[in-house]
Amino acid sequence: MKRLFLLTLALALTGTLAAQRHGNRHTTTPRVVPTPSIIVQAQQAESFYVYLNGNLVNDVPLTQVAIDRLDNNLQQIIVVLNHPARKAVALEVYADLNGTPVTVSYSRRNDQLTLTAPETSLPRPSGHQHAGHQHGHKPNTEVVIVNPPAPPEPPTVVVEEPLTVSDEWVTEMVGVLNNQSFDSEKSTTARGLLNNGMPFTASQIARIAATFDFSTGQVDFLKAAYTHCIDPENYERAIGVLTFSNDRQTVRTYIESLR
Repeated sequence: MKRLFLLTLALALTGTLAAQRHGNRHTTTPRVVPTPSIIVQAQQAESFYVYLNGNLVNDVPLTQVAIDRLDNNLQQIIVVLNHPARKAVALEVYADLNGTPVTVSYSRRNDQLTLTAPETSLPRPSGHQHAGHQHGHKPNTEVVIVNPPAPPEPPTVVVEEPLTVSDEWVTEMVGVLNNQSFDSEKSTTARGLLNNGMPFTASQIARIAATFDFSTGQVDFLKAAYTHCIDPENYERAIGVLTFSNDRQTVRTYIESLR
């Protein structure tokens, strides 16, 4: 009797170990369960924003928007046209596994926006139902006009102003130049200022040019300073320092030769 018990136990253990060794052959990969979704698409080429339950779905206007990973609850779809009139409509629908299609239609002639969806995806009103239809109810045209939500704010672009020498520094340098007696000395100092690596505005260049006693020094400095000017479109402000028209034309001719 004892031998029979031991033999039975040994066979049971052998079967258990074999099952453990070969168990992976029968393991199945967990199946991915699809979730309900909604596809909002334009009948014409109208682009729009979509709000799902009050939350913006697409940051840029599109002609088709797919919304997935939904649940079986009723979903509120608000469509806002990317249009100067900012027409908006709302519709409550149930999503399905194949993607409930919601069509956006806009009539330019009538200036009217509508949403349509399959009847099976729309909420059913209370009341008598017959063969899946409701008397006096047209679910695929029942839309609610809403106040359009504000369009999404465009991303903030920070434009950095180009650096120039400060007006205070130019005032200090003008004082230095005015204390120099000869234009030759002023020319050396002024050209050194141009080589500091920072651009000047046309108005700042005009202030420096005005420190020269003779037009020859002014013309030479204005020629040299042009390539250091950050707003060359305003260079006439600097040229205006010159008293004589032929000197002004000399500087303009020089500038044209550089273009």
